[in-house]
Amino acid sequence: MKMSKALLMVEPTKDAFERFSSFLKRPNKSMYKGYIILSFPSFETLGKVITGARLELLSAIKHQKPRSIQELARIVDRDFKNVYNDVKLLAEYGLIDLKESGPRKAAVPMAKYSEFLIAA
Repeated sequence: MKMSKALLMVEPTKDAFERFSSFLKRPNKSMYKGYIILSFPSFETLGKVITGARLELLSAIKHQKPRSIQELARIVDRDFKNVYNDVKLLAEYGLIDLKESGPRKAAVPMAKYSEFLIAA
């Protein structure tokens, strides 16, 4: 599976809707070709989602491909509960996928993007 690149943008919700609307009208004229755009309403929100610890998780998920959140916690040498909460938040904001796997239905964190670019 080829992973996309993600562009994390800080923009008012109104601007995000306008950009989306113009994309629907002219999909081939997109100035962000090759990027999936994830919009954040403020720098404060972006800063709460993208922390150093969560960037470390994103990197470990992409490169180490853990088979569970528990394995991911061992890889980054962090407490399971904190990693679990961070993984759930990353999935909620669309930065990773969580797939159920195995007989115990372990949540497997999966990378969605090959790289992230932050723009304001």
